[in-house]
This record gives sequence, structure tokens and C-alpha cells, in this order.
Amino acid sequence: MTTSIRKQITKVGTVLTDMVMPNIAAFIACGLLAAVCAPHGWWPNADIYRVVSLSQAYLIPMLLAFTGGSNVGGHRGGVVAAITAMGVISTAQSAAILGAMIAGPVAGWAVNAVDDWLRPHVKQGFEMLVNNFSAGILGILLALASYYGLAPVVDAGASLLASGVANLIAWHLLPLANVIIEPAKVLFLNNALNHGILTPLGMQAADQVGKSVLFLVETNPGPGLGILLAFHYFGHGHSQKSAGNAAIIEFFGGIHEIYFPYVLSQPALLLAAIAGGVAGTFTFSSLDAGLTTVASPGSIISILLLTPHGLGSFLAVVAGVLAAAVISFGVASVVLKYSHQPASDVEVIQPSKHAIRKIIITGTQGMGTPQMAVTLLQAKLKNLNDITVSVVAQPISELTPDQNALFITRDDLVSVVHDQVPGEIRILAVTNYLKSPVYDQVLAMLQAQKQ
Repeated sequence: MTTSIRKQITKVGTVLTDMVMPNIAAFIACGLLAAVCAPHGWWPNADIYRVVSLSQAYLIPMLLAFTGGSNVGGHRGGVVAAITAMGVISTAQSAAILGAMIAGPVAGWAVNAVDDWLRPHVKQGFEMLVNNFSAGILGILLALASYYGLAPVVDAGASLLASGVANLIAWHLLPLANVIIEPAKVLFLNNALNHGILTPLGMQAADQVGKSVLFLVETNPGPGLGILLAFHYFGHGHSQKSAGNAAIIEFFGGIHEIYFPYVLSQPALLLAAIAGGVAGTFTFSSLDAGLTTVASPGSIISILLLTPHGLGSFLAVVAGVLAAAVISFGVASVVLKYSHQPASDVEVIQPSKHAIRKIIITGTQGMGTPQMAVTLLQAKLKNLNDITVSVVAQPISELTPDQNALFITRDDLVSVVHDQVPGEIRILAVTNYLKSPVYDQVLAMLQAQKQ
């Protein structure tokens, strides 16, 4: 994958993730309520289940559209996006979520474009009037455009994708999807895949049959668990020492990004990830496993909580996770015995006359490792005297210029950070957020600054 293509995919994935992650509680609420009150739930209740149906049809698409619009065009952009989404929801309910994820950012962009055009012509004192009326009129136009234009296209596209997925499941070929998904995951495209493709299709299927195996294809913690355990038993150096704790975080905390650098350090381990993913999905499909909604984070705890009622359902899910872990462990163990290639970090720090007063560890929305890195660095800073530096985790989409800041991000996200914060900024690029030597280097920088 070329750098430019990967950069564009990362940008698209960031936009999608920034829409879904702030609203993930709504997905979980619907899933938990469905697990309890659905016709095949723990305590079926048709009246209460209407809340789930209406939420999936209206609440979730509206939330996604509003968030996407507000991320691009502020609060007014969110309002216009919500109006626009009604055009999709009204005529393409089966693909309302996917349509809303398109309508949101587009509406936010349209609000900015109209404002840029109108602003020079608005007389002082009429700003509020023009803003409100322009947003209302634009919302109507975009709602009509989405009703007659976007909705039919999205509905047809979603039906085609759903048909393709249904055929893969019917022909027992869904596991082949992991041949693409697992390499894409370790390139940190997991959120784009899960929230941009699998979640909308899974919600459509779950609305019809109460569950979907698509919620398990990307979120399965088994492949990562197997690889980390292989490092724990057969790895060397820092990777072996840190793999045990990483396995606990990945499996129970659902932070899958923590095992990606281990795979990237030895690309042959992609075979282990693919093999584990294929084995897990094959087991899920064969045993008719599925979840009521998306599990986020992809923790075994979240997955079990969102598993439909019935011992058979739980056994099917656990079997798929274990199959993935065992197969990926076996393949990774063989790879580690015959190849050793430690990962290295890349430093890209721009000189600056300003002192470092803030350290911002950044990544895409939904990544748990930046927040974990904050805790790690804060613990190290306690050992330094007379050095006052704030350490925070912040999504790339929320970054603003700060001449006193040091940004820490993954090496493949450096260009994305520069796009968000143009100009000369100080960046420390790393391949692993949790690699201790990186933060020892930061401490040395702060001590040198003090002198």
C-alpha cells in the first residue's frame, strides 16, 4: 500500500470513527436492551423492544449524522446534518445508518461553504438572522437531495453489500474476509473497517434476525491474544517482557491496537493474524454465533454481555474466540522461532525556541493506547523534580496549534497530524505507544530543557 493511499484511507477512517465512537453508548444501550427484551431475549417484552426498533431506525442515524456534521461544521453543521439525515431515513430505513454517515460530513462541509459565500455580504446586526435562515433553507435542500438522490444510491449499495455478505455466509466463505481484514487491522485501519462497513451491515442484519456474525469478524480478540501469548513464551527482550501484560489489556480491555506493533515488527506474523481470524470466523459461522450489536471495545467482557440469550450462543462465541487464539498462537510460535526482528522507533522532532509545557499523545478516535501511554508517561514524570508538564491524550481531529506542545503519535500518522496542525510543530513519531525507551527520551529532553 502506497503512502498516499494509506494516508487517504486513514483520513476516511478517522472521519468515520469520529462519528461512531462518541455515540457508541447508544449502540451498546440498544444491544443490551435487545438482548433482554427481544423475542428471543432473556425476558421478551414486545412493548419495550419497540424502543430498540425506533432507536435503530431514528436515534442512532440522527446521532451519527449530527456528530459528523458538527465535527465538520460546528453545531449548525450538526443541525443541518440531522435535517439532511431525515431524507435518508424516510426512504431508506434499511440503510439509514450508512446514509447518515455520508450525509453528516457532507452537510457540515456544505454549511461551511455557504457561510464562506454569505459572510462578506451580511450586514452587521443581521448575522443571527442569516445564519438561522441559511441553515434552515440549506437543511431543506439537502434533505430533498438525500431523499431523491442519496437514499436510493445508498439503499442499492447497501443491498448489494448485504447480498454479498449473505452469499459469503451461505456459501461458508465469510472467513475469507479475514484475509483482507487482519492485515488492514494491523495497519490501524480497524476502526474504519468496523465502524464504516461491518457495523452498518451488522445493524441491518441484527434488526431482522436479532443478531449478526459481522459484529464478531473484526472485534474477535482471539488472534491478538494468540500472538501476544506467543511473544510471551517464545519472544525475546522487551517484547517478551511486555507481551504478558499486553495480552491482558487486549483480551479483557479490548484494546486491540496494543498488539499491532508486535505484528509490524515481524511482518511474517501477519500469517498468524490471518490464520487466527479465518479460524475464528469459520467457527462463528459454523456454529451460528452472533452479537446483538457492535462490541466496543472488542473485549471478551463486552462480547459476552452482547451475546444473545442461550447456552448454545455463549458456547459458539467462546469457541470462535478460542479457535482464533489457538491457531494464531501456533502459527506465531513457529514464526518467532525462526525470525527475530525488533521494532524501532522513528524520531521526527522539529527544533523550537519554545519550551515544552504540554505533551499531547495523539491518535485516531477510539484508540485506547494513547490514554494508556499518558498513564505510563505521567508515572515516569513523578520521578522528576521541578518539571511541570501536562500530559494529555487527544484525538487528531481535536488538535490545535500549540507552540509549547510536543506531539507524540504513530509514525504512519505524522502526515495526518501535520494536516490537522500545519506549520512547524514538534513531533515524536513512534511505532509503539507503550515502548518505554521512547518516554525515557522525552524525560531526557525535559531535563535538558531545565538546564
